[in-house]
Amino acid sequence: MEKKFVVPGDFIGTEEEYLAGDGTYVEGERIYSSIAGEVFESARKLSVRQKKSLRQLGVGTVFVGRVENIVEPIALVSMRVGQGEDRFEETDEYAVLHASMIRKGFVKNVRDEYRIGDIIRAKIVDERNGEMRLSTDGENLGAIKAFCKSCRHPLKLEARLLKCENCGQKDSRKIASDYRRADVQY
Repeated sequence: MEKKFVVPGDFIGTEEEYLAGDGTYVEGERIYSSIAGEVFESARKLSVRQKKSLRQLGVGTVFVGRVENIVEPIALVSMRVGQGEDRFEETDEYAVLHASMIRKGFVKNVRDEYRIGDIIRAKIVDERNGEMRLSTDGENLGAIKAFCKSCRHPLKLEARLLKCENCGQKDSRKIASDYRRADVQY
């Protein structure tokens, strides 16, 4: 097979001919690229590899992710987004944000500070047993985009409170200093 450059979502083969390898996913019987890179075939298996190796996530890394689930007193945060010049390896793993690591002071419930679907900037502060533990305690850390709990419309910052322009609902979050100004696509 001729090596070619593909981007996420590009069709690269079928399961009738090949097995799906690293950097791919299957829908129906069609194999697609899940990352940008070159297609490689080995032993009838298609893989996509990136030419430039991506930076590994580790302690001290600040990244942007989405709150995927909240099970008090923790939130599970997806780690799939890089910001600006930073590019991160794609992963389907979650990092853990404990209520005590959200901000200085006492936080009883994660839901008092974040909601499912919020896009947050967090820092990895610890790694134990393969689990990344996060903190959003810092001026530039916290929600950079939040959504209304009633209608899921993006919230706008008005006088230190978040307000839904669609339904008028008011809410509060632990927000980053650049809330809604950060250039993030998720």
